[in-house]
Amino acid sequence: MSSWEAQRKYEHKVIVSAMTELHKVLEGSPPLGRTDIMGDQMYVTIMEFDAKSSEDHLAERHESYIDLQYLIEGEETIGYSSLSSDVKTAKPYDSEQDYALYTPAEDEILLHLKPGMFAVFFPNDIHRPGMGQSGKIKKAVVKIHVSLL
Repeated sequence: MSSWEAQRKYEHKVIVSAMTELHKVLEGSPPLGRTDIMGDQMYVTIMEFDAKSSEDHLAERHESYIDLQYLIEGEETIGYSSLSSDVKTAKPYDSEQDYALYTPAEDEILLHLKPGMFAVFFPNDIHRPGMGQSGKIKKAVVKIHVSLL
């Protein structure tokens, strides 16, 4: 976030809007759970959980929403890979829950986030959040409906 003001001019206006709204939500020290921004079109969920090891941890992908994941506390590793034909599906897409699960890709890239850092995942981005050394992770996930783009 330290470089957000300089970087925001390169982002899509919907991502800029989501980040602006996230800042407003975080200023109010929100409780855990969902806070609506634009109803089901854009909302943020504040969550806190223990970091998981990478073993037996599946990756996920969404079709209806873009994830803007912002780390508030702790350290988190998120696995990332692009959807391709050689990715193995562990659970087919569930349109009600808007996710499918995948085994981690061989070419998965690990993103290491510290507080104040964020990552954006689009529908073709398979991501495996919540990994790290032992410890608590507190993060905000802004869900942005793809129709806003």
